[in-house]
Amino acid sequence: MSAPVRLGCVVPAHNVMVERDFVAMCPEGASVHFARADIDYGLPLRGQLEGMIASGPDAARVLAKADVRAICFACTSASFLHGPGSDTAVAARMAEASGTPCVTTSTAVLRALTAIGARSVAVATPYVDWVVEAETEFLEAAGVRVAAISGMQLERAADINAVPLEAVVTAAEAIDRPDADALFISCTDLAAIGAIAELEAGLGKPVITSNQAGYWALSQMARAPMPAGWGTLMSKRLA
Repeated sequence: MSAPVRLGCVVPAHNVMVERDFVAMCPEGASVHFARADIDYGLPLRGQLEGMIASGPDAARVLAKADVRAICFACTSASFLHGPGSDTAVAARMAEASGTPCVTTSTAVLRALTAIGARSVAVATPYVDWVVEAETEFLEAAGVRVAAISGMQLERAADINAVPLEAVVTAAEAIDRPDADALFISCTDLAAIGAIAELEAGLGKPVITSNQAGYWALSQMARAPMPAGWGTLMSKRLA
């Protein structure tokens, strides 16, 4: 019997959703392993995100010792913080430090939107306004029209990961627009994967979440078994 394919994930120090979601999506034949990117809570939010980026390469270097085939940097906002191209720059620094293929959540989301053929998207987020603006710029620079986007004005991780699933569904339904090809629920610390099936059935369009996209891209990079379910995306090939 062959050993499981090992997947790696660098998680923000305060994040409590990525591990839960990745383990839930991980099927037989694969395993997922984690390291944490440190955060200085004495800094404002932008400084905290900068710190995650700075600690990503060392976290990836240590994680690679578990013989993982690929690593995901699982923070959406940190990986688009510096605008177009910053997502791939973060992954490149991690890959250089670890000797392992790496991807960020933001890159995974762009690949996911390409894979489902979405040229326009409605985006639900827990973010404050300046992060919402940065995400809009990032998506549109990549050729994805943002039909609508909203944030819950939450900064603290403890507030974001405390948002109940029902509130995530309500926010997603409220931001959807007829001219959006897909709905994107952004943030790896937001409880969202449990809403995918309900939202796809109700809205009649693909739904992408940060953790779903991250796991999808990571699995395909590592040539790991793909999970059944978890939305339209999981049946698509990496673009």
